[in-house]
Amino acid sequence: AHEPSKFIRHAQLEPGCAPLGVITAGLDERQLDALAAAVDNLWTPEGESPPNVPIAVLGAADLRRGTRLRDVLAQLGARDCVIPTQPAKVKPPLVLFSGFSTVQTTAAVRAIRAAVPPAQNERLMFAVAVPNALDKPIRMLCDELKGDHEANTRRAEW
Repeated sequence: AHEPSKFIRHAQLEPGCAPLGVITAGLDERQLDALAAAVDNLWTPEGESPPNVPIAVLGAADLRRGTRLRDVLAQLGARDCVIPTQPAKVKPPLVLFSGFSTVQTTAAVRAIRAAVPPAQNERLMFAVAVPNALDKPIRMLCDELKGDHEANTRRAEW
């Protein structure tokens, strides 16, 4: 049974509760390239160099070992643009933002939806790292997000 979510509205979050970065799973290399380009393009005001926004790709081992969200966030820099030999097979594909402001998150979702070609007509699953999710195992977090994503998708189809 899926318990009611304890998710926090993104507008209530303090930016910077977690390091700047993106965690993803379920995307192929072509989709990852499009994701990276879309994220890079968010921070290109004239004369400013964009910050490095690390993109960590989850591996199957993250799901098996009970890796927590906090663990992946702590390794963002080391995991930036590293594709594991066995990527995590998460359906629908996940894009999780960390350290983005509300405005940046909204812009990123729009840019990624426009840039990342869907595979098998799947809508991407978007989420934001929140304090009460930091100690959750990645597998549990993905399952909870998938339940919410499916409920929201059904509501959108009514």
